[in-house]
Amino acid sequence: MSESGDYNPGPWTGHDFKEARKSYDAHAGRSYEDALTSRRQGKDLVVKSLKTNSESPVVIACDVTGSMGEWPAVIFSKLPYLDLEGKEYLGKTMEISFCAVGDVYSDKYPLQIRPFASGTDMKKRLEELVIEGGGGPGTNESYDLAALYYSRNVEMPHAIHPLFVFIGDEGFYDFVDSERAKEWTGISFEKRMPTKKIIEDLQKKYSVYLIRKPYEMSGGNSMSETDRVIQKQWQDVLGIEHMAILPQPDRVVDVIFGIMAKETSRIGYFREEITGRQIDLDKPEEGIVKVKQAYESLHTIHGSVPRIKLPDSARPQDTKSLL
Repeated sequence: MSESGDYNPGPWTGHDFKEARKSYDAHAGRSYEDALTSRRQGKDLVVKSLKTNSESPVVIACDVTGSMGEWPAVIFSKLPYLDLEGKEYLGKTMEISFCAVGDVYSDKYPLQIRPFASGTDMKKRLEELVIEGGGGPGTNESYDLAALYYSRNVEMPHAIHPLFVFIGDEGFYDFVDSERAKEWTGISFEKRMPTKKIIEDLQKKYSVYLIRKPYEMSGGNSMSETDRVIQKQWQDVLGIEHMAILPQPDRVVDVIFGIMAKETSRIGYFREEITGRQIDLDKPEEGIVKVKQAYESLHTIHGSVPRIKLPDSARPQDTKSLL
């Protein structure tokens, strides 16, 4: 099914992508002022602990600082795909916890944790997030606090395929100090803890991935010096095979599906599904570009960039060069 149309199955009947995106954009634009007006405190959005009985719990921890504020809106508009297709990979018990990441040294809402949800309840949880649009002056955000929280404060007694996906463009702080750890996660330890150790603990509980938006956009394929530093920091803890670089947000849900496909050994199914959903056989050019963007982002995770396979009848001469 093309994303240009409505998505109708099950509880998502009548969902319209453009209207959903428009609605969430409006929410995101006013969420920070609304939170201040209502005197909502940052810690009001961090539940003390989480529990899920899902066999396949998923955490999506998205940077919502100034350079990333558009990405949650894309995820919101595509929630039906995320819900229904996610369950195709991970099973019908799949639930998602959304986490918003900011900067603990400068933001009022540097960490936001929403309970696990599925179906249309995911819409409610995403709407609870405050899109502050802040961030600090450097190239680090508080991904480390999110990792600490989810490594210690989540109970998953039936989990078989727990998955954690960071989405962001910056690096993490090298250490979490004890005062901020206690304040935002309720976890106590002496002095400070290295973030590398925190992420290692997170990896013991989940399969951990990063979808990274380049920090400095360029016209070529080469990374800026800043991006090389950020890339190396994450790569040293996750490994390149758990990282995808994605310049634009429109393919972020497709890349999440590609991660799920790797985790469940269903890459072949993923390639069939994405071409069938994205490519209109009457006008394949735009869809081919979308699929190539997803494949190129996932090449470090899937190990290659495959050619796009279409029936010969759907290959007009002017699109063959795009495949």
